[in-house]
Amino acid sequence: MKLLFDFPWYCVLFCLLAGVFYSALLYWRRRADEATLPRPVRLLLPLLRLLSVSLIALLLTAPLVRRNVGTHEKPIIVVAQDRSQSVPTDQRDIMAGQLDAMERDYQLVLDTFGDRSTDIAAALASVADRYAGRNLGAVVLATDGIYNQGQNPTAVAQQLAVPVYTVALGDTTRRRDAAIAHVRFNRMAYLGNQFPVEVTVRAHRLSGERATLSISRGGQRLFSKELRYTEGQFTATETLVLDADKAGLQSYTVALTPCEGEASTRNNSRTIAIEVLDGHQKIAFLAAAPHPDISALKQSIERNPNYEVSVHCPANSIQPEKLRDCSLLVLHNLPSFGNQLNLASLSQIPTIYIIGIQTDLGRFNALHTGLEIVAKSRKTDEVTPMQNTAFALFTLADDICGRIEQFPPLSAPFGTYRPAGNLQSLFTAKVGGVSTERPLIAFCQQEGVRHAFVVGEGLWRWRLQDYLMTGSNADFDQLVEKMVVYTSLQANRDRLQVTHERIYQENEPVVIQAELYNDNFEPVNDPAVQFTLQKVSEGENPIASTYEFNRSGSGYTLHLGLLAPGHYNYIASATLAGKSHTATGSFIVEELNLEEMNLTADHTLLATLSSTTGAQMLSPDQLERLPQLLKERDDLKTVVYSHTRYTELLSLPWLFVLLVLLLSVEWAVRKYYLS
Repeated sequence: MKLLFDFPWYCVLFCLLAGVFYSALLYWRRRADEATLPRPVRLLLPLLRLLSVSLIALLLTAPLVRRNVGTHEKPIIVVAQDRSQSVPTDQRDIMAGQLDAMERDYQLVLDTFGDRSTDIAAALASVADRYAGRNLGAVVLATDGIYNQGQNPTAVAQQLAVPVYTVALGDTTRRRDAAIAHVRFNRMAYLGNQFPVEVTVRAHRLSGERATLSISRGGQRLFSKELRYTEGQFTATETLVLDADKAGLQSYTVALTPCEGEASTRNNSRTIAIEVLDGHQKIAFLAAAPHPDISALKQSIERNPNYEVSVHCPANSIQPEKLRDCSLLVLHNLPSFGNQLNLASLSQIPTIYIIGIQTDLGRFNALHTGLEIVAKSRKTDEVTPMQNTAFALFTLADDICGRIEQFPPLSAPFGTYRPAGNLQSLFTAKVGGVSTERPLIAFCQQEGVRHAFVVGEGLWRWRLQDYLMTGSNADFDQLVEKMVVYTSLQANRDRLQVTHERIYQENEPVVIQAELYNDNFEPVNDPAVQFTLQKVSEGENPIASTYEFNRSGSGYTLHLGLLAPGHYNYIASATLAGKSHTATGSFIVEELNLEEMNLTADHTLLATLSSTTGAQMLSPDQLERLPQLLKERDDLKTVVYSHTRYTELLSLPWLFVLLVLLLSVEWAVRKYYLS
């Protein structure tokens, strides 16, 4: 223990001098009755007062006490019990009876994992995270060895660096059963396209039996095929192609007709959800005159079959009213000096501006797109691209940006550039090898409409250079695709906006977020927002449930918890300033039958897991051996942690007792001899 002061140590002498002064002042002039006191008493009283006053003065300086404290920690034994559906009910708490025999020597922690799915690796990784740096001695893992999520647990167990004793639960007997083991598919598809679905079927001890594999939607069968189980351990994978002929969230049921005597029929069907997007978009090119840039961009955009591209050159060959249904406009050298197309009437359509030699910069600036270029002449600069690392609207790989920086220069107008505050540049311009802040490829959003700018013409050279450098046009095509995708997305202008996941798992809580905007599009959450939820059931009238959002920050949050599998539609409504606002949508909760896919315990995995960590696998009948096995280990020892603790001297209770004792003894002696 050591005292620490905020002042030099010799200042403690002033505390002693304060005690001497106070004691001398009190006892220097003795009264007549004090003169008769025995000499030891006459010396004791000033000494007691000196010590008490000096101690009080010392405490007033608030010194700190530094002490080295040792903490003893017993070995921590984590008992992880699998309570998933694949474990028999009578074995889910099998470790409870063994805890009393071990808690005397160890610090026991009972942990559980598994419910509708089992991830043994995640359970072990959680132990590693929670007890990192602690005296973790061993892990006792009671499970059947079946995991249907996550990675192989053996690698995670080795990273724990402690023995993992496994208790082999479940039944290793292969039962008569068939199941849809895996269904592989893409979560999204585009309307009018086709998408593949790959189904893997497994069957045990059903040799010679027949079953029908089918896929249906809304009760309508879309695919059917008869399967014959040719051997006792049968596995087959079927790949089929379905038509995305209906937009929105679509539920498909993959089913396998059961055979007589199957152990379980719940694993004979799976429900999958696919979001079919109506991704067909019209993109119109408007040009002042023919130019190879138009062909280069058109070839890149048409790689995506969901884009319908049209070219209008000269631009005044089409009426603006016929462009209202376009998702994106690409204006090349427009507005121009010789073209009088009324672009202001198309201001609500997202637009990519290719600004070149023929662009009428005065009329362009009058559109207020977020970028102004002031030029006194029609001179041009040869500019090359330089990546802006602070760009955050979307991402391009660094190696792609590095190659684009080597592309040939573009011809850009010479002048003063005045970007809006919210304009972000993907590439800035290098003029004569000198880096500038001038935007070369940039993006801006004005009044909810997105605009993109390519300040320079000559993009056709970029496409050729890309092929020369890489043997393909992949870099140029990706750049154009990113520009088109970002710019064509219209900002949501609805006053009430509801956000959520499109697809939830059965064991995943459903959380809905909402935002309400006033006339200035500022978020407010004063009005109440109602939420009506309906589960869509075939052949039944949907039952509606009504909820109210909770206010959270500047928006709203609604926690619906776990919902039963199915397709849900909702309507959210709110009233702001006397006006009613609504938002509709849907989501799907997928059924999770992972625990039914495999009912045969994997004790081989458990034996491997234990042996690789220097432990043993035990059967439920051998559990009484576990305490003895732990005692025989030399690496399970109590650890003493030493750490430094700083406390205020005033907080020590014995000092208070000492101070009271000094004053009490002085008072008692005076009372005894002078009363």
